[in-house]
Amino acid sequence: MAVLIVPGVQVQARFDIVPPLPAASGIVGIAGIVDRVPADGGLVGVTRTTELRELLGPGTEASMPEAVHALANGAAELVVSAVTGGARAQTELRNTDGQVCVRLVCRSAGAWGNEMRADVQAITGADNAPIRVTLRLLRGGRVAETFSDLRVAPGQPDDLFDTINRSSRHVVALDPGFGAGTLPGDGIFAFAADGAALPVTEAGGARELLQLLPGDGVDPTGLSVQITTGAGRVGLRVSQRGLQESYTGLSMDPDDNRYLPDVLLREGRLVRARVLPSLAVAARLPRGTDAPQDFAGGVSPGVADYQTAIDRLEDDPRIDLVLAAFEAARPGAEVVQIHQALLAHAVRMADAAAPRIAFGAVTADEQRSLDAIRAHAAAVRGRRFVLIAPSGAAGAVAGAVGRLSPEIAPTFKPLPLFEIAPTRFRESELNRLLGSATNLFVVQDRIGVGIVVLKGIDTTGDQISVTRVADSCIRETKATAERYIGATNTDEARTALRQQLVATFTRMERAGWLVPSTDGTDPAFLVDVYSTQLDFGQGIVRVDIAVRPVRAIDYVYATIRVKV
Repeated sequence: MAVLIVPGVQVQARFDIVPPLPAASGIVGIAGIVDRVPADGGLVGVTRTTELRELLGPGTEASMPEAVHALANGAAELVVSAVTGGARAQTELRNTDGQVCVRLVCRSAGAWGNEMRADVQAITGADNAPIRVTLRLLRGGRVAETFSDLRVAPGQPDDLFDTINRSSRHVVALDPGFGAGTLPGDGIFAFAADGAALPVTEAGGARELLQLLPGDGVDPTGLSVQITTGAGRVGLRVSQRGLQESYTGLSMDPDDNRYLPDVLLREGRLVRARVLPSLAVAARLPRGTDAPQDFAGGVSPGVADYQTAIDRLEDDPRIDLVLAAFEAARPGAEVVQIHQALLAHAVRMADAAAPRIAFGAVTADEQRSLDAIRAHAAAVRGRRFVLIAPSGAAGAVAGAVGRLSPEIAPTFKPLPLFEIAPTRFRESELNRLLGSATNLFVVQDRIGVGIVVLKGIDTTGDQISVTRVADSCIRETKATAERYIGATNTDEARTALRQQLVATFTRMERAGWLVPSTDGTDPAFLVDVYSTQLDFGQGIVRVDIAVRPVRAIDYVYATIRVKV
């Protein structure tokens, strides 16, 4: 502070340290296969399914249904860590001459695509040549999508390629003449006064790849387009009495969010593009299939790839629930390894004062064997892991738990499972699965109650709600104490820190998160803030806290005395 030379008054304002806002809850971190991996490889946060499609591609819904279930069941936010690697499944449809005319490729990598099958029903003319076709996509024996009465007619609303690439969540349709590196040739294309379509040939070839057309209602006079390619991408500049529109990083892959025709339609006004088929008109449509045709070639990322994606979730300390999404047919040993990586991540983040609970489901094969479930539960035993039945329900459970306030236990709460069937364990089996040896989070249909959680416990048998309240206390304490880093270590500062912590836990007590002992002799929480002389010399302030989280009623024992 400057010292006064001339007599006068100097006033300095000192502001108290402002307490932080309450910690958020219900933020789910998920590692899984996405359609479009973020360019920077970082985490992507979404709050709605539409955002999931827009940011990570429509195929993410098919490769990571757990993400959709979590959002639908009420997760406040979903933080996605993309798992890279693997290969996409595909199949080829042939015309009446046996020539490949349509290649269907899954939007996302993974062995899940090998569950897909394509069924083609053709409407033929007098010469038995297909006039229109209806394509059904099946997954796991169920019809996933149907596209009716299609033909190959570029620019028309019923064009086979445009319809599938625009509407399908599972696959894209590719012309067999388009390879992975197919790009238009460089050049400047000027429209004539009549606005006739301009052909653009393939780079290094003579085949017409696409056509450029003026936008609806656009005067073609003086309108021109410059195309440049490089590093597998396309640049496009539209001029009309000077530069009007400019695009970079365009792609000829219909599953890319920078697909050239879509970008011009979505962002531009002056020019449109129409991709041309490579086959003759009579050879463009596939023939009808005698039986659904299998997809093949889908390969899932390895356990190490999942480990990398799970580790990336450390970048967002707000996450309080985590899970991994993978195909149902993944080997049980690999599932256990991924779950163990989730548990290790949750424990590590708890030590870093950013605690979280991991969720994972048993496999379909394990669900039929109590011994296999017990072995799985033993491999991931810990108060920070929740093992769920039925198979595939991890996303739905995480979303439903995230929707609940931390002090509310999920026990006997309704839980939508969407297309997943609830478990059907017998009472004798439940006695083993919910006992002291094995602790399973079972979602089952109970007569008169509906599809509910039978007991909201982790693999140690403790209530999830207790851990969530304790985690909230950890987050609140860390956020409050961090505000005092760098402040002077005086009794006044320590008293202020204690007062803020007491105010925080008082709020939790009044909200019902913390409770006194049942006999009322022990308070809901205790807080002590101090610094010994040795601590003082080392710049240390110590905080001792004891809290008693509220517990849910799991059992009611009633005694009835019948008097005569």
